Amino acid sequence: MRTVHELAIEPLTDEAFAPFGQIISAKERAPDFRTESGTEGWAVDFRSGRPLVMVLRTQYQGFRFSKLERHFELTQTFLPLGGSPAAVAVAPPSSDRSVIPDPTEVRAFLLDGTKGYALAPGTWHSLDRFPLYPPDTRWVILTDHETQQDLLAAYSGKGGWALTQEADYRARFDLAFALTLGR
Repeated sequence: MRTVHELAIEPLTDEAFAPFGQIISAKERAPDFRTESGTEGWAVDFRSGRPLVMVLRTQYQGFRFSKLERHFELTQTFLPLGGSPAAVAVAPPSSDRSVIPDPTEVRAFLLDGTKGYALAPGTWHSLDRFPLYPPDTRWVILTDHETQQDLLAAYSGKGGWALTQEADYRARFDLAFALTLGR
């Protein structure tokens, strides 16, 4: 019998998301730069190999999942491009390959389309951003060619997993996560 661990979807705030990375949005602090015309900018801490920009479209698939992954050398970044609001699950970063997060460490955040986010290196995350309703959600992802090649090799059974680690809770613990909207 499969265990289902429910994750209440939380508001995405700078404070709540800080253990996992950073929110990409205008800030309520002095900008990092300002142009003569008044345009303001805030820097995002982004680390990668050779940058790769991709567009992701994820179809509505419900709110259950069993896999988390993490990338060791990369600040993977997601910027909303439209579609349904969504949710993402995350767990604290770690570099120890022998340890995966306890289900109680996994949290879920609402992605309402007004903010992006950057995952700190080693942060565990759901493989998808889960649309809250059909048909889909769309995102620009800033990743790198090295991590993408590593994933392609891993998913095709030709090696990989040097820059990424995946944990399948269904296979290991007969456990699935279920995202919930409020309580």
